[in-house]
Amino acid sequence: MRAGVREGFPGQRSIVLPRPLVSNWLKSDPLLDFLPSDIGFYPTATHHFVERKSGIAQAVLIYCVDGEGWAVLSGRQYRISPGTVLVTPPEVPHAYGADEQRPWTIYWVHVAGQKAASLARFLEIEDAPPLLCPGRNPSLPTLFDKTIAILERGCTTDNLLMASITLGQLLGQLIAHRHRHPGDEGVPDDRVKNAIGYMEKHLDRTIDIDELSKTLNTSRSHLAAVFKRNTGFSLLDFFIRMKIQRACTLLDTTDLPIKAISQQLGYDDQLYFSRCFRRIHDCSPVQYRSIMKG
Repeated sequence: MRAGVREGFPGQRSIVLPRPLVSNWLKSDPLLDFLPSDIGFYPTATHHFVERKSGIAQAVLIYCVDGEGWAVLSGRQYRISPGTVLVTPPEVPHAYGADEQRPWTIYWVHVAGQKAASLARFLEIEDAPPLLCPGRNPSLPTLFDKTIAILERGCTTDNLLMASITLGQLLGQLIAHRHRHPGDEGVPDDRVKNAIGYMEKHLDRTIDIDELSKTLNTSRSHLAAVFKRNTGFSLLDFFIRMKIQRACTLLDTTDLPIKAISQQLGYDDQLYFSRCFRRIHDCSPVQYRSIMKG
């Protein structure tokens, strides 16, 4: 059985599992008692708006990677900025949407299963604003993309198991970052933010860490230590993952040849680009494009 795919925003990807399939899976005593019943990616989601006056049975997680949005839960309003995750627990009334001036780009997932009700406790937001601040962690888009790719291959028992395991990895990442807040560690966080901004502007070239350190007025060793502590990745690994994430966007939303995409991202050697891509996504760019576009 193939999963349902909904269209709405140019370049979007989304999967909606049939509800009887989800129900039967959760009744089958699975290894993990949760499943991504709905999951997707909405780029520049202009006029995106959802309102659920009675809530829904699943927990909803929305990871904003660009632009801005807003949310209202139980009568309280929140602003959603890049690097922020909104969590709406099951059965809680809520509404959310994209900012009119700077519409958000988001990954989102509905978490079905008995454990969905426990997410607020594990994420320690039961008596706090329903927001997490993992920052622009490249592992999160990678895990969202991987889950989507698994489900697009079909709703087999093995694929449902792998999707639940990958969702578990994503939730684990969020739990690990649940104590982070914007502004933690003061100046070092600013340096990490500025380093990521520098990388975003130079995805078409090879990163020069000495030049980056000089630009941020810090030593190479200190920047490397602060960056690793805040993101969990080395500077080079983070930069490569940003390149590959950009490659995924180009593969999903354009018909550019693989060679042109690799060159656009500063890879003169297409084979080396493919090896880097496979290391992160466990498939080649050609296979990824085939999976995403069917």
